Amino acid sequence: MSVLSRRIPLVALLCGIGATSLSAQSLHRKDDFQWYVGGEAGVLIYKTPTQSRGGNLMVGAHTLIKARRTGLLLAVDEMVGDNQTSSFSSGSAPGGTETVTFNDIRRYSATLVAFPVRSAMQPYIGVGVGLMHVINPQPVTNTSAEQQEVTSDIGSSGFGSLIAGLQLNVGGLMAFGQYQITTGARTRSVTTGTGTTAITSSGHLIEGMTHSFMGGLRITLGSSREPISGY
Repeated sequence: MSVLSRRIPLVALLCGIGATSLSAQSLHRKDDFQWYVGGEAGVLIYKTPTQSRGGNLMVGAHTLIKARRTGLLLAVDEMVGDNQTSSFSSGSAPGGTETVTFNDIRRYSATLVAFPVRSAMQPYIGVGVGLMHVINPQPVTNTSAEQQEVTSDIGSSGFGSLIAGLQLNVGGLMAFGQYQITTGARTRSVTTGTGTTAITSSGHLIEGMTHSFMGGLRITLGSSREPISGY
């Protein structure tokens, strides 16, 4: 047997061991089955019946419970504004329209995310649901307690959402940037009073879909699953 023919099986064996090692590494990454917490900041783009579409600063916090290629993302974000305005139809307001002032919008969301590519720089996509509501909206023309209650009801709604983002492991931290779009709220009708004094109001303080662009950092709190211990 020649030297070359003797080396071929040895090379094949080493290649096999190397492939097995790489395969094992690809099956288990350091970010598999991890629990992250983090913060983000960016911009929320939205529209109201009295304001054209524009953007305001949004900040928030989140937790990500990640498996291998999927995860659950829970987030609370708040748009920080000043002297924002909106309106809705109201039979108890002069002219049939109630003007509203507010500052902040708060968003709660739960999203199932998928990580289709296992690499240091990971894109991800997700679909979810949530609740968005205007914080402490104030009616301007009719300031009665009943109108305040109607204003608060019309200022809250559920939504569906889509997320697309990219995350990168940087020195033990996970940096990320993402875009989120939410569905628009349906017109709500709220009736106050009884009998001949019943008054119906309708509308919604946030009009149409919202868009947000956020970036931030995540840090791991450790494994998201308990190891199985033998007895």
